[in-house]
Amino acid sequence: MAKNPDYHLASVQEVLDRWRHWDGDFSGSLRPELHEVVGEGTAHRVYTLRGAPDWVLRLSTKRHNQSVNDHPAELASWRRAASAGLAPRIACESRDGQVVITQRLVFNDPPADDHAALLRSIHALPDTSPPLSLQKITAQYWEAIEHKSLTKLALDPRSASISNDLELLDSELPCFCHNDLTPENIGRSDDQFLALDWEYAARGNRHFDIAIASEHMTRSKRYAFAKAVAGDSFKETNWRAACRVALLTTHLWQLAVNGPTTEALTQQSAGANLDES
Repeated sequence: MAKNPDYHLASVQEVLDRWRHWDGDFSGSLRPELHEVVGEGTAHRVYTLRGAPDWVLRLSTKRHNQSVNDHPAELASWRRAASAGLAPRIACESRDGQVVITQRLVFNDPPADDHAALLRSIHALPDTSPPLSLQKITAQYWEAIEHKSLTKLALDPRSASISNDLELLDSELPCFCHNDLTPENIGRSDDQFLALDWEYAARGNRHFDIAIASEHMTRSKRYAFAKAVAGDSFKETNWRAACRVALLTTHLWQLAVNGPTTEALTQQSAGANLDES
């Protein structure tokens, strides 16, 4: 039994107690037990399960309200992607959506071609939800930054140049987007790469989604990646704007959620990077 406070959460107990009814190919005769922490992000913690080696338990540890999706909406996007073979299978979830039993994956950096193919397939998923507005998202982050009295550290998204970029991207024809498909959010099952963490998934801007997914790449590789994903939908002007807005939203999100941490870009460093984009 894992010795940690999460073990006593009612939601964790709930999904483990329902092991006989998990969807998928689990056929264990004994109730699985929470075991070791094998992954931790900004909004979740992942445990192995003793007695169920092909599955993991994913626990929400989110301490902010800046996500695009609440738990039910995130799981709806996740299940839709899983049904298309683009996300890991879900065996069970708690009633509050904070705990999910899901397929265990292997993690290593995906090759750029596989990364691009996965994102391209996500963009092809049907979706009729209202489009996500980048103008509203940045305004939401700015409001949180104002509440924390950190505006002196932040780039103001209401400035003319930034507003023009946001308006351009929001006017583009939307598609279904993951909005956080960095290599850390991609796992592998056999030879198939699958997307994790759907809390920001929404119908939104294709170029922005690509820019977020490729922030770790060099400029030339990032450009090639963008063209590979967008194909005939690629627009040079929109791509340049998306790179600037991706940097901006990362900067604002870090300040809105974490405050002035060492990871958060300051106004000066973010501005300098925006000028280079």
